[in-house]
Amino acid sequence: MLEGENTFVSRKLRPDYSQLLLLPPSIDDWVPKNHPVRMVRDLVDELDLSQLGLKEFAEGDVGRPHYAPELLLKVWLFGWMERIRSSRALERACMRDLAFVWLTGNLHPDHNTLWRFFRDNKAAFQKLFKLVVKVAVKAELVGFALHALDGTKVASASSMSTAQHRATLEKKLKELDAIVNESIAATEAAEKSEQGSYALPASMCDAQERRAKVAELLAELDEAETNHRHRQDPNARVMKSRQGRILGFNAQAVADEKSDLIVAADVSGDETDHARLVPMLEHVRENTGASADHSVADTGYWGGAAIAKAEKLQLPVLVNEQAESSTKGEFSKSNFTYDAERNAYVCPRGEVLALEGTWSATTGKDYSTSLYRCRNTECPVRTDCTTSKKGRSIKRTEHADALDRNAAKLRDPNLRALVRKRKSIIEHIFGLVKTIDGFSRFTVRGLDGAQAQWALICTAINVRKLVAFWSAGRLTLGLTG
Repeated sequence: MLEGENTFVSRKLRPDYSQLLLLPPSIDDWVPKNHPVRMVRDLVDELDLSQLGLKEFAEGDVGRPHYAPELLLKVWLFGWMERIRSSRALERACMRDLAFVWLTGNLHPDHNTLWRFFRDNKAAFQKLFKLVVKVAVKAELVGFALHALDGTKVASASSMSTAQHRATLEKKLKELDAIVNESIAATEAAEKSEQGSYALPASMCDAQERRAKVAELLAELDEAETNHRHRQDPNARVMKSRQGRILGFNAQAVADEKSDLIVAADVSGDETDHARLVPMLEHVRENTGASADHSVADTGYWGGAAIAKAEKLQLPVLVNEQAESSTKGEFSKSNFTYDAERNAYVCPRGEVLALEGTWSATTGKDYSTSLYRCRNTECPVRTDCTTSKKGRSIKRTEHADALDRNAAKLRDPNLRALVRKRKSIIEHIFGLVKTIDGFSRFTVRGLDGAQAQWALICTAINVRKLVAFWSAGRLTLGLTG
């Protein structure tokens, strides 16, 4: 409205609730043409979902309509991309968020439907991760020059405080044994007196019941061959993390230097990383159809059996050498030379450490170890070399040759430079998961649930990166709209 000659007053905008639309609105107009949700829909539609084995929720040919599994899959994937991870939060998003409304075609699956889909399709989410990686490989986005492997510890859904711990249980068993023994002594004393009662004290009955329960829990730990276990999360283990000791899982990932995409992901109950070296490299080959020219890993994967197996399977890998925990300096093990012809070690002073014996491991390891010992009791530097009265000894496993070959590679400046790239390739992935995405613990119990959630978070990260390739025209899909 014009007031005076040069002044305009802004008009207030208010909703007109009585306004009727002559034509219904188009849902397709509710999100921009370059919105990531469009790529998510196209990506899922382009995948061969028959490979996922998605479970249908129809109870028969008749009855109430059910949501198509591919629709619920899209909701879960886009939800994790948007850092919306609970079924109730996803239900609200399908009601309130225009991108979710567009994705669902204005349908509104409730949280029970969404949760049942996740519960019954845990294995499908792992297969979804692999299919998305294959899409990236087919688009020639993944490089095979250098991959990096690492793991991170993620807390389980179950609490550390409610788990079974051997030390705590053994202490409780001793306390209960003392109560039972005391009660037996009191009962025997009462029986000898004229006023004695032959009835067992209530404290003893209760203690015996509790003792039986504690003994049962200890037997479960023995059967599982572990010192810590949670009945509702039997595959979770107590692990060291940056936050201290946690009850959790070992989440692994392999990242590609060229694309920054995660090309392999898995979760296990292994407390250390070295047993995961070969399985993760095999996952890469399975997911992508090939192995990188070089894969690099930190000292957590250092182990003769694993490196030897990787060599046997032709899985090129460079593992950062583990520092020696014994003697350092001039008399460190690295300064002793193994003489294969004599099957002996030679020290820096020329002394020979002859073979003393060979034995097979008794702790579940499937390899043998040999012991070599110096017998020169008159050596002038003996006390500098060892504190053992028997003389300096060196152990060598049957896989030591593989470790020696790995160590020789690390002395090559070009290969050593590749190992130094490891941190920049893989470690930021875990920072993204835990800090940016806020995913610091699993929210479902069981190894299969943890694997499904890890696959989902890794797939979400990958798809967010694929969106950038899509926007730049480097990834083409059957675009909608």
